[in-house]
Order: sequence, then structure tokens, then C-alpha cells
Amino acid sequence: MPPVPVPRRTALRAAAWAGAAAMLSGCSGDRLRTPWAPEPPAQDTGPDAPDLPLIRAARHRVAGYRSALAQVGPTSEQRALVRRLDELWTLQAERLELLLTALERPSGSDDPAVGTSPPDDAAATSSAPSDLLTLGRTVRADREVMVEEVGASTATNRPMLLSLAAQQLFSADRAGAPVDWPALSGPTGAAAVPILATARPAVYALEVVAARSGGEEREAYEAVLAPLRGMTRTLTTLAGDAAPVPPLGYDLPEPLASRSDREGLARAVVADIAPAVLRVADRAGSDPAQVGSTLRLTVEATAWSRRLGAGTTAFPGMTLP
Repeated sequence: MPPVPVPRRTALRAAAWAGAAAMLSGCSGDRLRTPWAPEPPAQDTGPDAPDLPLIRAARHRVAGYRSALAQVGPTSEQRALVRRLDELWTLQAERLELLLTALERPSGSDDPAVGTSPPDDAAATSSAPSDLLTLGRTVRADREVMVEEVGASTATNRPMLLSLAAQQLFSADRAGAPVDWPALSGPTGAAAVPILATARPAVYALEVVAARSGGEEREAYEAVLAPLRGMTRTLTTLAGDAAPVPPLGYDLPEPLASRSDREGLARAVVADIAPAVLRVADRAGSDPAQVGSTLRLTVEATAWSRRLGAGTTAFPGMTLP
């Protein structure tokens, strides 16, 4: 049977519908899908910024410390320390909030992400201590968590998280709750060399200023010199064959006739130790003993600087993140 001819009007109508469908498909932001077409893949928004959960945890923890500190009834001798801790922890909270705002903002967006407001300080701690010693013990009890979080961090944020933890544990010490540190087990090999490069000149400089001073001034230098010598000997052993032979001496600024000159030199050389530790912190990996050793070195360097009259900072060993 010969094919039945299609009426001209029917053919024109079909062509018009086909053209309209093609035009709508080209103008639409979504591709035209038939009932059997697969769903388009979900848009890839990219992974979270590095260490985002760790930074959030650090923010939550410092919020808890601030809330607890507000409940402390300090003695007259503790008021200055409480005020200083409040200043330091407030600055830490502000910097962490700024960092999280930047990290949680979607790529290419100028608006902060929704749902990233800081936690309620009142809810950040379940039981607020009523005295400074109890607060110090509370902070000290978080050491293992701090070590775990630093060990899980990337090289991008590890110095900041390590510095943050060091300040808080040093604050626990000042509140009367010092940490009972295990023996140093790191850094080892070449990772110990940059710290030795700052510790050895510090030992030499302290020996010189101690020899040229007396009384309380000399006692302050010797109080730092003794543990610093011990730490330097341990690091030399841990460095092994990587440890360079120490020079016979170091150039020092002269004259050192005045107390202010001697104190300035002592503070300067000891202040170099914590940054050196932060620079090699990523080499500790995730091993808790290695991470704990770098944290201990940062805390002790911070304490030595304080013993020599240097001011405390929210992020010891680094500029503000």
C-alpha cells in the first residue's frame, strides 16, 4: 500500500513545535531531560578547608576557658593574672573566629557562610570552676586532646594550633597546675638541628650575662640556663649524626656593661627558641610522643621568656595568625 501523504498543515505544525522545543532547550539553564535520562551529577562544592574541624574544636575549647574564667573569684594576688588571661583568651577567640569565617566562606563568595556563629560561652563548659587552680587543672586535663588534634593537623595550621595549646598549658602552669611532662623523645635527626641552632647560642649568651652580673639578676639567668642546658644536651643526643659540631663561641653585642643590655640580650636569644620549634613541628607527624615533645619545648621556651621578663602573648613563637 503506498504511504499516505501527510497534510501540509500537519507537517508545518510539527515543525513549529520542534523548533520551539529546541529554542526552549537552548535558553534554559537545565538541560532538557527525557523520562529515561539519568540525573545530572551533583555540583562539586569542593572539600572543606584543611583542619576545619580542628580549628572549630579549638574555638570551642577557648570559649569554655573564657566562660570558666568569668566564674572565678580571684584573690587579690590573682587579679592581675585573671585579667591577663582574659585578654589573651579573648584575643585567641577573636583570631580563631576570623580564621573560621575565612575558611568557612564558600569559594568566590563575599558573604560569610550560614551557621558558623561562635558557640555560646555559657554552654561551652559543663561545670565552671570557682577558683583559678581548678581552672588550671581543667586546662591541663586537655593536654592529651591538644596533642591529638595537633597530630591530626596539616602543616598549614599546625604551628598555630601548637602555639595556641602551648599558651593555654603555660597558663595552667601559672594558675598553679603545671604539666608533668614525659621525657623528651623528639625532634629527632635533622628535625632537631634548627632548634639546636637557636638553643646553643642562647646557652652561650646566658653564660656570658650570668658571669657579668650578680644577685637577683644572675639568679634569673641561671634559672633559665640550667634547664636550657639540659634540653640542649638531650636534643644533641636526639639529633645524632645530624647534629653539627658546636662552634667555640658566638659573636655577642658589646658592651654588656648595663643590666638593660644584658637582659635585652637574654630575652632576644631565648625568644628565638619557640619559633624554631614551630618551624619543625610538622616533622613530628601524628606520633603522640613526638607531638607532645614539640608542645613541651614550646611551653618551656615560653616559660623561660617569661622568667626573663618578656611579656606573654596569645600565640607564643609566632605573629598573630
